Amino acid sequence: MSDMPSIEQSLLMRVLEQNPASIVITDPDATITYVNPRFCELTGYLFNEVVGQNPRILKADDSQTDYVQMWKTLVAGHQWRGEFYNKKKNGENYWELALITVILDAQGRIINYLAIKEDITERKQIEGELERTVAQAIQLSAELEFQNAEIETQRQELDKAYTDLKVAQSQMLQREKMASIGLLAAGVAHEINNPIGFVSSNLRSLGKYLHKLTEYVAFIESGIKGSPFEEECLQKRRAIKLDYLFEDCTDLIAESVDGTERVSKIVQSLKTFSRVDQAEVKLTDLNECLQSAIAIVWNEIKYKAELEKNLSPLPEILCNPQEITQVFTNILVNAAQAIEKDGKIQITSSADTNTVTVRFEDNGCGIPEQNLERIFEPFFTTKKVGQGTGLGMSISYEVIKKHGGDIRVASRVGEGTVFTMTLPLRRIEKG
Repeated sequence: MSDMPSIEQSLLMRVLEQNPASIVITDPDATITYVNPRFCELTGYLFNEVVGQNPRILKADDSQTDYVQMWKTLVAGHQWRGEFYNKKKNGENYWELALITVILDAQGRIINYLAIKEDITERKQIEGELERTVAQAIQLSAELEFQNAEIETQRQELDKAYTDLKVAQSQMLQREKMASIGLLAAGVAHEINNPIGFVSSNLRSLGKYLHKLTEYVAFIESGIKGSPFEEECLQKRRAIKLDYLFEDCTDLIAESVDGTERVSKIVQSLKTFSRVDQAEVKLTDLNECLQSAIAIVWNEIKYKAELEKNLSPLPEILCNPQEITQVFTNILVNAAQAIEKDGKIQITSSADTNTVTVRFEDNGCGIPEQNLERIFEPFFTTKKVGQGTGLGMSISYEVIKKHGGDIRVASRVGEGTVFTMTLPLRRIEKG
């Protein structure tokens, strides 16, 4: 710089002295040869205290600056830009953003390093505060998310508790209803059972008497054969149509006996139905439950639909036959109510190595698609007010699930509905 005109040296010196940035010049060995007033103001060191020193006198616990890479860059003749975490003379730490460049002689050799540095301590503090704020916000967000998850879990638990309560209430109402109907059915069955018993007994006795009377008439006719009364007796026999009377009486008695047996079966079904509230678990043939259900609802079906039964032999399963009969009854009643006239209800039973399947298919009005998902909900019904409680199918669902089985429904409006139930050969209790 001694070759430069004095005016340029003076200008350059003013630029260095008055520069708002902290300026440090070192020789190739990194020994400080010059610092400007801003450097002294910032670090607290006097000019004479740092000239001849290495810049490491400012170094604090700086683990972020890669000094090896810095010197490799500078020795190669390139600029280096980075941050320093330094320490003032009074021990106070501060941050600097530095731009270090090389000064070359005419032969291109490095003769000095020039460092222009800016105090960024305040900016770093703001960044640190911002990072802490962001971290706190993230933590708060996580806590809120956790609390929201807890609230959602509690809401789901409340929803489940409410649903369970509705189901329990519906089951209680249905049990009370079925218990009342059961009492009525038991009373009716008892009142019918006595008279039908002696009517059936009398008809059988009458059949025996008619048989003996027929034998007696044949004996009398054989005794008068060849006598003067034979022709007169034959004329009288033809006149009163005795042969027809004997034959018709035999048929009438047989039909009446068959009718009393059918009434007895209905009475037995009513007695079985009346015990629906008794949790009696036993080995049961589901075909018998189907026959009982059909007998109970037959009056609802016979004027509306043809009933087709395809019942395969079934292995006995461990279940509550009264509850299963109630399920079959509910489905058959619904099928009958879905048909106006000239309908068809088909019942199919089958079994494999693990399950027993019962299928009910009708060609009634069907169930709209939007109602299929709700068909097993408590209190859901598409019937008019006063015609249904909406409990039958929900109770049926709970009964089948309690027995470890499954119940499915498929339907098309205007075509009909299919209910399919499967029950395991060994019942699995569900909660």
